[in-house]
Amino acid sequence: MTFILISGSENVGKTHVCNRVHSMLDMNGTFVLRDRTCTVRPDHITHYEKGGKHIVMNSMSDDDRRMLDFAKYLDSLAKDGVRPEIIITTIRDSGEPMSRMLALLEKVAGGTANLEDYYNQNISGKSSSDLAPASLCRHAFVLHLEKQDFVGDEVKALKPYWDNNADKVKYALDFALARL
Repeated sequence: MTFILISGSENVGKTHVCNRVHSMLDMNGTFVLRDRTCTVRPDHITHYEKGGKHIVMNSMSDDDRRMLDFAKYLDSLAKDGVRPEIIITTIRDSGEPMSRMLALLEKVAGGTANLEDYYNQNISGKSSSDLAPASLCRHAFVLHLEKQDFVGDEVKALKPYWDNNADKVKYALDFALARL
């Protein structure tokens, strides 16, 4: 399993990058959109397939509720016999949200069944010191976004930065697919 982690603090554009990647994959005829679930706008969990390989993109990782939604989504795929080969997800760059997402991803990589129950019993509400992963997944790409200074309209000013980072995510995705 390969993870592409879009890292950064609050309000650095992680969701913007995910939305741009989503647009790029939609325009590319080789990626088949299987499902897109909007939970809290503009956040989404999206499932793609390319060449028989499953890719899940998760744009939300800010709190327990959103990570639990992600765990539930992965459980729903598993019930249908689908285990994604690649997961693209946002992740906070520090504190409990980062530790909780890393703990969840470690269990995803390990093939843990019923992630929702596991998350509720072993991850939710825990402090970062209780959640140090025993190992990190074998294949992970990390793209770290930094807070950008801008003048004027945020979306117009930062669009080139977000687009450039979306290109990097797409490159990592293409590389990961080529290695499968």
